[in-house]
Amino acid sequence: MIDFRSDNVHSVPDQIINALIDANKGTISSYGGDQLTKKACDLLSKTFNKDLSSFFVSTGTAANSLALSNITPPFGTIFCGEDSHIYLEECNAPEFFSNSAKLFPIPTAEGKIIAEDLNRYVSSHPSDKFDMVASSLSISQATECGTIYTEKEIDRIFRIAKQKNLNIHMDGARFANVVAATNKNPSDLTWGLGVDVLSFGATKNGTLSAEAVLFFNKELCENMNQYLKRSGHLLSKMRYLSVQIIGYLENDLWLELAKKANYQANKLSRELKKFDFITVPWEREINEVFLLIPNELEKYLEKNNIKFHEWTKVSLNKKCVDDKSKFIRLVTSYNTTDDEIYNLSELITRY
Repeated sequence: MIDFRSDNVHSVPDQIINALIDANKGTISSYGGDQLTKKACDLLSKTFNKDLSSFFVSTGTAANSLALSNITPPFGTIFCGEDSHIYLEECNAPEFFSNSAKLFPIPTAEGKIIAEDLNRYVSSHPSDKFDMVASSLSISQATECGTIYTEKEIDRIFRIAKQKNLNIHMDGARFANVVAATNKNPSDLTWGLGVDVLSFGATKNGTLSAEAVLFFNKELCENMNQYLKRSGHLLSKMRYLSVQIIGYLENDLWLELAKKANYQANKLSRELKKFDFITVPWEREINEVFLLIPNELEKYLEKNNIKFHEWTKVSLNKKCVDDKSKFIRLVTSYNTTDDEIYNLSELITRY
């Protein structure tokens, strides 16, 4: 079997496993009142060059939902991409945990919200005193299509958001891959552009189960502790989340892992571009490769135990969509081997 379904399917690096083993000694304060949690928070502030408020949860869905709950009232609207994870893949969790704030999808191109459409939808949003209130914007960096917003693109979108008094959330499930791909400082990709709160993903890039919610605008997290407790995401043995974040950040392990994953995806993309019957709808930017392949090829790959995900066609140009092809996603990790990539290529050569 060759498994390109997700970076989630891969193992945890030894550095993080060892950090967990080292932390598994003696007694320590519970519910985050311990020195390991403080150290993790300090490391995050140092990484982002900002005095920020950090909160740890075990899933990305919890991170997104609780972040958005803190910046959006129950009668508020959350503008997001039409193919965003919070809109399509989280079972309405942001709406549930925010006590019914409404997700409002905006058209995307290659996963990116289109600024003109955002402006049009926000400007035409109901504004009567009895209506729901335009409250927040959520963007994904990288996007669900594995693409990266440029600073210019983000600036255009955020200018509209700030003009409309929207709080800004960034879903950074693969934020590490963006930092590795752009070689920019994390601060320049987040609060330096105007992001209020970031869901800082770590699990996809190597941790066992650890995500962080980072509030750059600390005024917006007054009730985060209550949301954590009320939603069942305040862990009593918090040290086991915190120490994963420590192991992840120390010695820039997070960037090393992301660079390896991106590098292997680039290699995979180059191999697959050799085949004229495979369409690459946009260029690879992080560790995800998206392809349009003939239906027969999909069956052939499945028969030969190649694992991947069929992906939503929402962000595809309509002219690319037909019944004769499948839209699929392949994801690499720090653990993806050259043999897996070249064996796949060789298999397709024999197709």
